[in-house]
Amino acid sequence: MRECWCIGSEAPIIEQHVDLRIGTSDALGVVDAVTQAVQAALSACASPVVALVFSTPDYDAEQVVATANRALGALPWAGSVTPAILHGHRVLLRGIAVGVIDGGEVRARIGVGGPMSAGAHHAGRRAALDALTDMPLPPADRSRAMILIIDTDRGDAAEALRGAVSVAGAGVAWSGGGMDDGGDARSVQFAQGRALRDHVVAIALDCRARVGTGVQHGWQPTGAPALVTRAQGMLLERLDDRPAVEVYRTAARERGELVEGEHFAAFAAAHPLGIPQVDSEHLVRDPFSVDADGAIRLAAGVPAGALVRVMDGTPEMLLAAAQVAATTAREDTGGPLGGALVFDCVSRAVMLGDRLGEELAACEAGLGHGVPLLGCLTAGEIGAFGARMPQFHNKTMVVLALPGHR
Repeated sequence: MRECWCIGSEAPIIEQHVDLRIGTSDALGVVDAVTQAVQAALSACASPVVALVFSTPDYDAEQVVATANRALGALPWAGSVTPAILHGHRVLLRGIAVGVIDGGEVRARIGVGGPMSAGAHHAGRRAALDALTDMPLPPADRSRAMILIIDTDRGDAAEALRGAVSVAGAGVAWSGGGMDDGGDARSVQFAQGRALRDHVVAIALDCRARVGTGVQHGWQPTGAPALVTRAQGMLLERLDDRPAVEVYRTAARERGELVEGEHFAAFAAAHPLGIPQVDSEHLVRDPFSVDADGAIRLAAGVPAGALVRVMDGTPEMLLAAAQVAATTAREDTGGPLGGALVFDCVSRAVMLGDRLGEELAACEAGLGHGVPLLGCLTAGEIGAFGARMPQFHNKTMVVLALPGHR
């Protein structure tokens, strides 16, 4: 038996488990899909604390919210619309998934900040403040995690993360990801019983044992580094005092390829930019397009004065990285796992294609057989290499490992 907190009460709660209970459904009707997934997740729960709900774009977001509110009752929940749901080895291109964190030893609270378009830093800060209301720092033998879900189409997610970190600090287990509608109005975050757009959602978790994280991408640098001599937000204007696209022209010529016009997107998808870090890791940035003056639009900002390198990768390298991320997260907990949450970049899924299931199998191999796994495809990921400051990544896998029976 163990002693746990209860917000607003000094009385201990006696609880013996922490588990991630998962339910999914691919029913055609939104009411049936959400209801079935919720019932499956709750059926094995003894002390449900908080739920995560992921929906593919096939379902009306407002109906998802209305049905989830009825089915989950007073249980707090958050989530998002995602291009695909990850569950064990399965990739659900259409469906609803509900993951319930089950265990009275966990404290949880959900916060919301926005709009992103009015200031990304303030939105991230507001969401973290909201999530940490009535959540004092946990005792030394407890562990805190923060999960962020960010609308990356409305602002710089890296800046939103910095706002959240200014409140919650770097010394917690950070994870989460961005959601980008790509212009089709599907970027939706779920929180506090609403379907939101242009917001940041923060989920704070306090657990009795250590929460583990793993961050890996598998991309390797190639060619000489270039200095960022001018950048504004997510627009990379000049490298080595030349239009930024010139670095890509050079890299493409070396490989006998082109980056002009429609060729740029395909080449850049397989050759993102990497920012060297102090421990030989590289923070990856995903290029989207080239402006008429040769500036490159990125998925997140790169500061002036940084060095960048063109990166290479293969499906095999990405699969190996997934197992390393999961293994790192498992080892970080220092004990058995009750489940894992995975945030995997949609551009990795595009590159892997039919091999995405292999990536999930690699992740399971790193976590250990039988560990419940729930995740989603994201437009950018949140996590920290080692014990350093959390960052907003592209083309990366982030794994959050929940401590299990101790």
